[in-house]
Amino acid sequence: MSAQPTAPFYKNPVLYFTAGILGLLLVFVILISIYEPQATHELGLLRFVLLGLGIALLGWAIHTHHVRTLEKALYHPLQRLTDSTYAIAEGATSGRVELGPTTDSDVLLASDAVNKLAQKASRDIAEYTRLERVRSEFLGNVSHELRTPVFSVQGYLETLLDGAVDDPSVNRQFLEKAYHNTKRLNTLLNDLIDISRIESGELRLSFRYFDMCEVLKEVVQSMEHIASQHSIAIVLELPSDDNCSVLGDKERLVQVMTNLIDNALKYNTEHGTVTVSAKVAKGTMHVSVSDTGVGIAADQLDRIFERFFRVGEDRSRSIGGSGLGLAIVKHILEAHQAPVHVSSVEGKGTTISFELKTA
Repeated sequence: MSAQPTAPFYKNPVLYFTAGILGLLLVFVILISIYEPQATHELGLLRFVLLGLGIALLGWAIHTHHVRTLEKALYHPLQRLTDSTYAIAEGATSGRVELGPTTDSDVLLASDAVNKLAQKASRDIAEYTRLERVRSEFLGNVSHELRTPVFSVQGYLETLLDGAVDDPSVNRQFLEKAYHNTKRLNTLLNDLIDISRIESGELRLSFRYFDMCEVLKEVVQSMEHIASQHSIAIVLELPSDDNCSVLGDKERLVQVMTNLIDNALKYNTEHGTVTVSAKVAKGTMHVSVSDTGVGIAADQLDRIFERFFRVGEDRSRSIGGSGLGLAIVKHILEAHQAPVHVSSVEGKGTTISFELKTA
C-alpha cells in the first residue's frame, strides 16, 4: 500500500481570499465612479486601475510567500511523514523522518513520535528474531539431550527382552545402565522445568536472612560421597567469626552450591581438590568454588552459562548432566543481584564466585 499525496489544503483558501479582496476593490471603484464621478475624474481611472493592480500584485506576493512557507513548514514535511509511516507499516522500520529547521514545531513533534515508533518496532523485530533463533536452538538442543538417554534405555531394554534378561552376566549391568539413563533423563526434565519457571518469572524467590555457613557445610557433606568415588577431596574454608547470616532464598542457594560443586567434581582430575570458600568483608559474603581440574579456554569463558553449552563436548557427555546447571546458577544469582564471576586457567582449574549481602 503506497502513500497518497497530501492535498494542498492551504492553497485555495488564500487564493480565494486574495480574489475576494480584488473583487471588493473592483466593486469599490465602480461605486465611486457612480456616486462620486468627480473624485474619479480628479484621480483618474488609470490611477484606480494601477492601484488595483498594485494591491493585486501585493496580495499575490503575500499568497505566494505564504504558500511556500506552508510548503516548507507543513506540506512537504507532512508528505515525508506520511510516506515514512506507510513504509513503517509495511515493515521498513530502518527508515527515519529527517526534517529541516523550518518545519512546524507540531510536525517536528509528530515526526519524533514516528521515529521513536520506528525505533521501537525495529528493536521489537530484532528481539523477536533473536528469540525465534534461541527457541529453535533450544528445541534442537532439548531434542538431542532427550534422545540420547531415551535411546539408551530403549536399547538396553530391547536387548534384555531379546533374551539377555536370562543371562546373569549382563542382565544386572544392562538394568543398571538403563536406570542410570532414566536418572539422567529425570535430571534433564527437572532442570528444564526449573529454567523455564525462572525465565518466565513463575519461580518466586523467598528472601530472608539465614546462616550461609551451615548451608555450605550441609551441601559439602552431601557431596562428599560423590567426591570420594573419584578420589577428590573437598576443602571447606569458612570465616573465623560467627557472622554468616546472608539475605537470600535458602533453597535456591542450596541449588546453586550443589550445581557448582557438582560441576567442579565432574571437571576435576583424579586425586584433585575442590575448595569451597566463604569470606565476609564490608557487608558482603564472598563465596567461591575452586577446582584443580581441566580448566576452561579463554574463548569459552563467556559461554559457559549458556544453556546446553559444554566445555569439552565428548568429556561432558561421558560424565552426564543436563547442560543446564550453570545457566540455572546464573539466573538464580542474578535474581539475588549477585553477579557471578569466573576465572580459569587451562590445565590448572577454575574458580566461580559470587557475593551475597550480609546482615
